[in-house]
Amino acid sequence: MTARAWGVGLLAVAAAACSSARTARATRVEREQLVVADGEARGRWFATLYSLQRQLATADARRLDVIGPLQVMLCLSSDASLSRLASVAQGRLTHDGVMPTRTRLRRTLDSEQAIALWIAATATGGGDLVEREALIAVEETLIVERPEGVAMARVLLPATGVQVLEPRCEPGVAEGGQGADGRAVLTQIMVVLRRAAAQGLVFQRTVLLAADLRSQLGALRAGATGPLAAEFAAAERALVGVSARATMHLHESARTQQWAQGLLTPEGETAPEEGPDVQSEDHHPEHLAPTDAVPIVVAPAPSPAAADGGT
Repeated sequence: MTARAWGVGLLAVAAAACSSARTARATRVEREQLVVADGEARGRWFATLYSLQRQLATADARRLDVIGPLQVMLCLSSDASLSRLASVAQGRLTHDGVMPTRTRLRRTLDSEQAIALWIAATATGGGDLVEREALIAVEETLIVERPEGVAMARVLLPATGVQVLEPRCEPGVAEGGQGADGRAVLTQIMVVLRRAAAQGLVFQRTVLLAADLRSQLGALRAGATGPLAAEFAAAERALVGVSARATMHLHESARTQQWAQGLLTPEGETAPEEGPDVQSEDHHPEHLAPTDAVPIVVAPAPSPAAADGGT
């Protein structure tokens, strides 16, 4: 075979491969693009699916937002494991005389409202910025409490989005020998606790939204033909993946939350548990929550005075 014939053959193979790839991902759902459907109900359904796909596409980046700042504080690489991170963090806390104590995460009624806003953002396809703002709103409604005297008092944490100052990290220095001081590390661990819990709440709702989309699929796809029927078929397959991936991230968020709780709480003790003062009307069955999740106490939203006073 001549060089020219060989080159023509390679081009033919490449063209066939590209054509096959286009055929395999022929629908907008498979390409994770928004489907513009006929009718408001179908449009909102596909907009919600598209938003969930987009959310999961950025899930790994948001996971780095949870522990990344703590890794920076401790002069650790971004691939440091949670066990290594815990060892160095505990060493820094002990070195600076910061002792673990009971820590509780409280969820207010404002959390439910913030989650409702996030759901609304997904249904309208409002864009990444809208959903990011909704996620921040969920996070900032969660309250971390630690003992103050004989009562549990709210801990004032930095607002979401505040940049963690990068310490000067010299090469060759033993891990744990440099970085932020123990008080700053303690605060960041509490931020990890709150941020992991917020993302867990959102991923839990993602699982529930995917189940809701599946329940509506039969009625909405009835009578659909041509390209729209193909989009519904692709969506049915996509929802299986959305549910699986969201469940995986849900459990990972719960493990990270539990990890942070373990660093903050003395060994052998558990976070104080209380019966919920209120329960949201859209409470869902326990089997939808990860079995290893640290309980979040549901409590009334704090008064403005309490919020300003830090308790």
